[in-house]
Amino acid sequence: MKKTILFIALTLLVLTSNAQEYKEHYDNGNIKVLGEKQNRKKIGEWKYYFESGKISKTGKYNKGKITGEWKYYHKNGALRIIGKYKNGKDIGEWKYYHDNGVLLAIGKYVNGKMSGEWKYYHKNGVLSKIGEREKGKDTGEWKYYNEDGTLSKTENIEKP
Repeated sequence: MKKTILFIALTLLVLTSNAQEYKEHYDNGNIKVLGEKQNRKKIGEWKYYFESGKISKTGKYNKGKITGEWKYYHKNGALRIIGKYKNGKDIGEWKYYHDNGVLLAIGKYVNGKMSGEWKYYHKNGVLSKIGEREKGKDTGEWKYYNEDGTLSKTENIEKP
């Protein structure tokens, strides 16, 4: 009897510790989310979809925490954001795009907060503003530009 109970307990342990596919669907039948879970935590590659069936975002999880490179998409299929995470926080260079594929913004994250120089662009590709960020807050000189590239204003922001 003890051997049978031990066998059942070990079998349940193995079954619950193995990765299991996870899926969600929209009411129209299209896939909403596709990934794997292990011990109730997201692991490996995950894909999220718009109701139309087009990809919304892709990336990885490690023991339930978002990690590595992630890509986010506009509803028209164009790349919207590309960046990396480590231990659930944004790190390194991130790029943001307009729905026409033109770069919208570029800058870096340190430990989940915007840091260093950040540049923003109009939908026509012309620089719209540029400045520094420290621990996620605007600081120092920021310059703003019109769509034709002419300087519209300069602003000095004191450190928080």
